[in-house]
Amino acid sequence: MNDTPEMASGLLGDAGGRISADQIRHVFARYGEVQTAGDIEGILALFAENAVLRDPANAPEHRGKPAIRAFFEAGKAASGGAIEMKLEGGVRIAGNEAAAAFIARTVNNSPVFRVETLDVMTFNEEGLITQMIAYWGPDNFTQES
Repeated sequence: MNDTPEMASGLLGDAGGRISADQIRHVFARYGEVQTAGDIEGILALFAENAVLRDPANAPEHRGKPAIRAFFEAGKAASGGAIEMKLEGGVRIAGNEAAAAFIARTVNNSPVFRVETLDVMTFNEEGLITQMIAYWGPDNFTQES
């Protein structure tokens, strides 16, 4: 049974060929888990071979797994290790695109920094991320004492 209000149903369009909302929620949750574990291979397993990453959104893009690997390895080195990533609220899903807020913390860094992000992901039919854009800026950083 579809509980979508009639007024919203017409706005949603055809959902044919899309992956399930559960699959998308799983990828967001898994992304937080592997980031927190510092598992670069686990992160890369979530991305399609020619995926595009922009983190933050106004930064140059990283295209393809080698460039994405280099980005996450540099982030891990700069932050002193793994970055704790926790979902803040639910995942918002529209077809094969979704967004969710994360709280990122540099737990092995002194001082510890907290960053509020909004990550927007696009998925292919296999459930892999084809594009990820992370929205955050200097105003989203706080130092924890």
